[in-house]
Amino acid sequence: MKVNDLIKGDTGHFHTVKGDQTVFHALQQMSAYGVSAIVVMADEMPVGIFTERDLIRCQILFPDKQIDQVTIDKVMTSKLIVAEPQDSVDAAMAMMIKARIRHLPVVGNKKIIALIALEDLVKAHVGALTQELHYLKDYITDLQDAVHD
Repeated sequence: MKVNDLIKGDTGHFHTVKGDQTVFHALQQMSAYGVSAIVVMADEMPVGIFTERDLIRCQILFPDKQIDQVTIDKVMTSKLIVAEPQDSVDAAMAMMIKARIRHLPVVGNKKIIALIALEDLVKAHVGALTQELHYLKDYITDLQDAVHD
């Protein structure tokens, strides 16, 4: 299964904020959309991602400031690790595990076209394994029936 197959459905939708907006604003958006990560944009280009982990970093780096006093660009993760639509789900999952990240932007035509979560990849992987298991069970049943005939 390819990443592109995964993002054709409901998976992969993402929301954005600007780096000069506050951490509080990002959290409001994340809460409103029910997401745990949001893409940070500047001049219509992705420059980072803000996640729940970055909120913790904000509290450590700026212990004397409120979250409405710190801009996202000060605490966001600016090194984006990305997948491409033609990448396999297994490769994307391996990339996320190696980098210890839970959200992976998908880039096509030099733009982010989706944001997938590790949970999405695990669900797809489990679904594929479940299908394979059913196929193998049917195959074994057919073999057993053929032997008994």
